[in-house]
Amino acid sequence: MRVVTKEEMRAIEIESVNTYGIDEWLMMEHAAMALYLAVEDEFESLAGKKILILVGKGNNGGDALASARNFIEVGAKVKAYLIFGEPNGELPKKHLSILRKMKVPIEIYEKSKGSVFMDDLKNADIVIDGILGTGASNLLSDELTELIKMVNENSKFTIAVDLPSGVESNTGKLLGEAVRADLTVTFGTLKTGMLFYPAREMCGRIKIGKIGIPQHLIDEVHLKGEVITFDDARLLLPKRPKLSHKGTFGRVMIIAGSRRYTGAPILAAYGALRVGAGLVTVGVPDPFNTTVTASLPEAIAIPLPVTQDGSLAAKSRQEVKELIDKSDVIAVGPGLGANFETGEIVKWVVSTFDKPLILDADALNLLSRDMNDITFSKKTVVTPHPGEFARLTSEKVEDVLSNPVKHAVEFAQSKGVNVLLKGATTVIASPNGRYFLNVTGNSGLATGGSGDVLTGMIAGFVAQKMSILDALKLAVYVHGRAAEIYAEKNNEASLIPRDLVKLIPQVLKDLS
Repeated sequence: MRVVTKEEMRAIEIESVNTYGIDEWLMMEHAAMALYLAVEDEFESLAGKKILILVGKGNNGGDALASARNFIEVGAKVKAYLIFGEPNGELPKKHLSILRKMKVPIEIYEKSKGSVFMDDLKNADIVIDGILGTGASNLLSDELTELIKMVNENSKFTIAVDLPSGVESNTGKLLGEAVRADLTVTFGTLKTGMLFYPAREMCGRIKIGKIGIPQHLIDEVHLKGEVITFDDARLLLPKRPKLSHKGTFGRVMIIAGSRRYTGAPILAAYGALRVGAGLVTVGVPDPFNTTVTASLPEAIAIPLPVTQDGSLAAKSRQEVKELIDKSDVIAVGPGLGANFETGEIVKWVVSTFDKPLILDADALNLLSRDMNDITFSKKTVVTPHPGEFARLTSEKVEDVLSNPVKHAVEFAQSKGVNVLLKGATTVIASPNGRYFLNVTGNSGLATGGSGDVLTGMIAGFVAQKMSILDALKLAVYVHGRAAEIYAEKNNEASLIPRDLVKLIPQVLKDLS
C-alpha cells in the first residue's frame, strides 16, 4: 500500500493530465463519487439526512461541492458554507455555479452570523469538511481555529475530504487546531502524514477513494513510501522446508547484558528463537550467562570477560571473534551498559565484521560518542527510539518527532545503513531513499524490554536468509500485531515483553 507526500501526489495528478489526458474535471468528478459512496456506506439511507458542507477556496472545496449533487439525488438535504468566500479555482467555481442553479442553499460564512451557522451545525446529521486540502502548511488564523473548534464540539458525524483541515499532509503535525473527523475519505492513495500522530487520531477511520489515476502510473513514478500490511507480512514469512536441520534456519549471535541488565539478553534470545532461528548464542559478561541459561535453556549462553563494574571488557575480543565467526547474523546492544571498554568492543565489531549486524539500545548510545569516526557496512541496521536517534544525530528529540520520515531517510542515506526508527508509527528507511511505515502496535509496547524482543526477532528472521529490509518489515509488523492481540483481551497497560514472546506464535500462525 503506497503512501505519498503532497508533492508526489501533485506530480501524479499532473502526469495524469499531461500524459493520459485525464483532466482535472474528471478527477474531481471521480473524487465526488468516491466521497458519496464512502458516506453512503456509513449510513443505511441518506434520504432526508441533513448534510452541511464546509467549503474552502481550493480544489478540496471543489471536491466537496461536486459531491453535493450525488447526495441530493438520493434525497439528502444539502447546505453549503463558503468559509473564505467565493472559491478561487475554475473547477470549484463551476461546481458552485451548478449548485446555485439547482437552488442549493449556499451561505458565505461570517463570524458575525455565528449563531445561524451554529444552528445549522447542530442540526446537521453529517458535516463534510472541505475547508483545507493537502497543501495547507501555515498556522491557522484565530477565526478559522474558532470555527474548527465549533465543528469538533457540535458535529454529530464529521467526514474529512482527503485530509482533515488543520493537519499537515507530510508530517501529521497539527497547524494549531484541526478537524477531528469520524471518517476521512482520501483520494488516490494514503498521505504520509495521516499515519503519524496526532493526525492518525484526527483522521478517524480512513477510506481510500479512486479518482481515475491509472494504477500503473502510481507504480511508474517510483513512490518512496509504503505501509506494511497483513498481506505484505504474509508474503514475507519464511518457508520451513520439511527436509531441514537447525543450520537450515540460521545461527544468531547476540552480544548483550551486564551486571545491571541481566534480563535484556534473555528477551532478545527469546525473540530470535520464537521467530524460528535455528541456533541462538548469547555472549554475556561472566557470570551472568548463568542467568540466561536458567531462564532460557534453549539458548547457548557463553561467559565473556568482564570489567569491574560487570560490563563487557575490551579483552573479550578473541572470544567474541570466535562466536561471530560461527554465526550468520549479529545483534549487539541490549543491556550492555555505558562502560568505555564495552564501547570499544562495539566499535571494533562494527568496523571489523562484514555480516548482517543489528545495533540496538546501548550499542547505539556507545557509538553516539564517536559517530563522525565510524563507517558502517551496508549490512548494518540501527534500531533507535527517538531519544537514541537524537543522540546519534545530535538532533533534538522534538525535531526528530516532528518529521520522523525525513530524519530516518536522511540518516540511512548519509550513513549507508538501514534504519528502524521506533514510534507509534515506526519508520523503516533504506539507503536508497525508500521508506516503510508500520502502524501495528499500541501503547503497551512503551515498556522496557519490548525493543530487546524486537532486536532478537529481526536477527532471527535475517538468520533464515531473509534480506535485511524484509526482515525489518516482517519483524516490526509481527511485534506490533502481538501487542494488538494482547489488547483484545487485556488492558494495554499490563503488557510486558514476555507477553509478546508468548503471542508471536499466534501471529505467525495467522500469517501462514
